[in-house]
Amino acid sequence: MTALIVILVIFSLITASVATTIVVLMLRTRSKQRLQSKTILTEGTSAQAVINSIRQTNVQVDDQPEVLLDLTVTQQDGKVVHALVKTVIQIVNIPAFQKGSVIEVKYMTIDNEQKFAVVGSYMP
Repeated sequence: MTALIVILVIFSLITASVATTIVVLMLRTRSKQRLQSKTILTEGTSAQAVINSIRQTNVQVDDQPEVLLDLTVTQQDGKVVHALVKTVIQIVNIPAFQKGSVIEVKYMTIDNEQKFAVVGSYMP
């Protein structure tokens, strides 16, 4: 009986440790993404984008929906690129983010990859 209790306690501690580690890693990732988006919005190059589609991700930040935008971006040099951007849009601004709408984005090259951020997106 004592061995069973010890096994249960050890299993509980391992489970709690794993869960805590996962939560901490997720929070760090979200924080890094938010900081990266803020950097792109302040230091990035402006471009125009056409929304090909918009889908809700079932995540909310401060009661504002997170969405996945499928964009066709026309950069300042005339180059046209396809981009998927996950961002949070204030619920009152959703009508401006519909299929076919033209929005402003900013972009930067980070780690040899172009990253995009939506101007006017919600930043907590």
